[in-house]
Amino acid sequence: MYPSALNEPDALQGHPRSRRSLAPHRVLATPIDSLSARLLGDATDSSLGRVFAQGMTQTAGAVDEHFPDNIFADVDFLAAALLAQAHRDPDPAACLAGLFDRIASLIELYGCHSAINFRYVHDFLYGFDWARWARKDPRRRRVGPFDLEFLAYLQRRGAELLALIAADDSQYPRLAPGRWRNPFGFSREPDEETHLHRELATAGLVPVTTWDIAARPSCDQDFSKLRQERATRLYG
Repeated sequence: MYPSALNEPDALQGHPRSRRSLAPHRVLATPIDSLSARLLGDATDSSLGRVFAQGMTQTAGAVDEHFPDNIFADVDFLAAALLAQAHRDPDPAACLAGLFDRIASLIELYGCHSAINFRYVHDFLYGFDWARWARKDPRRRRVGPFDLEFLAYLQRRGAELLALIAADDSQYPRLAPGRWRNPFGFSREPDEETHLHRELATAGLVPVTTWDIAARPSCDQDFSKLRQERATRLYG
C-alpha cells in the first residue's frame, strides 16, 4: 500500500500541497525570491528582473487558480530556461513577458475551468508531455521542454483536445460535473500521485528534474511507459 498523505514528514505539516518539491533531497519548492536572486543576481531590480518576478508570480497564481489540487510545484529549471530564451532575444524583457503569458495561457487551457480539466500540471512541469512529443521525431530533440516551439505545440494540441471533447470522443469524452480527466491507465488520486512521482524521482525516472536550474532534460527513455509500469507495480 502507498503511504497516506496524513503520514507526510513533519516538515510538510502546515504547508500547502502546491508548494511541495519533487526533489528527493528537499521538501518544499524554491521560493520565487530565492530563484530570482540566484538567476539574476544584481539585475533583480532591472526591467528584466521586474518582468521575471511578475511572470513567476503570474505563473504561480495561474496554477493556484486552474490546478487547485496540484501537488508538486518546482519551477527552477522552468525559470532558468525562460530566462535563457529571453537573453537570446534583442528585447529580453519583452520576450520574457511573452513567454510567461504563453505559460499562463497554457495553464488556463488545460486546467479545471476548461473542458480539458486535467488535475495536475506535473506532466508539463516535469517533462512527461515533452519527452513523449520529442521521442516521436529525432529533430524535436533539439527543442527544450519550455522552448517556444514546444509551447506552441501544446497550444495547438489543447485546441485539438477541445474539438475532440466537443465531439464526445471515446478517448476524450465530455466529463460529468465534478469529474477530473484522467486518460492514463493508472490512478491519479492525490496519495497515489504523490507516492508514484516521488518513487520516479528517487529512481531517476523523471524526464525533466525541474527542481534543478541546471537540469539536463532527457527523452532517451520512454518515461510514460516506465511511469505506467511503476504504477502497475505499486497499485496493480
